[in-house]
Amino acid sequence: MASPLHGLVDVFAIWTEDRRRRAPAAFRARAPAPLDCFGPLGPLPSAAPEEGPWRAPSPRPADGDREMSVVARRARGARRGTAILVPPWKVPGLGAVTGWARLAAGAGLDVWTLVPPRHLDRAAPGIRSGEGFVSPDLGALAAALEQLVVEVRALAQLARARGGEVAVVGLSLGALAAALAAEAPDAPDAAALVAPPADLAAVIRATGIGRRYAALAARAGTPMPAEAALAPMLAPFRADARPRTAARAFVAAGREDRIAPAADAIALARAWSVEPRLYPRGHLTLLFACRAVRRDLAAFLAGA
Repeated sequence: MASPLHGLVDVFAIWTEDRRRRAPAAFRARAPAPLDCFGPLGPLPSAAPEEGPWRAPSPRPADGDREMSVVARRARGARRGTAILVPPWKVPGLGAVTGWARLAAGAGLDVWTLVPPRHLDRAAPGIRSGEGFVSPDLGALAAALEQLVVEVRALAQLARARGGEVAVVGLSLGALAAALAAEAPDAPDAAALVAPPADLAAVIRATGIGRRYAALAARAGTPMPAEAALAPMLAPFRADARPRTAARAFVAAGREDRIAPAADAIALARAWSVEPRLYPRGHLTLLFACRAVRRDLAAFLAGA
């Protein structure tokens, strides 16, 4: 049975983030054009080591963020393939997702954990990890997400050359990138999404995070437009508007999620013709305090 206490964890986390001082951030519109992350890939990076950190040129370099940063972990037991793990927005360090990497390794998959653009060692000097990824500048948001999707696709192709199944496991905002990569012509074999923000317009409209960025835009003198005008600009970010090309999919959501509403993850799962996995958790407690979702994901990655 779902408890509202799980949602309150999300609300408290948002409140804590709201206490940080932030400069005004101007809203900048983006035409409702498709995202530019589904075209042919350029040259792939060099092969990854079996264990430890590695860097390689990004297949979609950005000013100040021209290299991918990845940490590799060996599969436990007989190797069955490779999983690409895409962490959440503002992940404080890759230690926060070690449990997810360990889970995938336990399913017989080598694990490549990708540091998202504008995060950790990829953040610009003086900019807090993740702050440069999401903003009211929709063009900058699209560029960051496109870069992440292209990098996931490139890693998936590099993994495919090594043999075995290729899976992508996305967490929170990383799950949105994983979903888009799962709709590319060269999609991984399997895609697992945990707490995906499947409709960014709904996040802006209905969550504290959305209210924060709307307030920053208003302080900059460029208030966000009304929902009727904003939704078409954000429609290209929706994964449920494209067909799934990955062979298998897993979509998990928390019933009490106050950051990425469960209704949007459910809509994505149904658009993909898979049954959504729903848990009595909020956003953060699904990601970091739910044994059931990890058990179910382990079975999915093992091919059960």
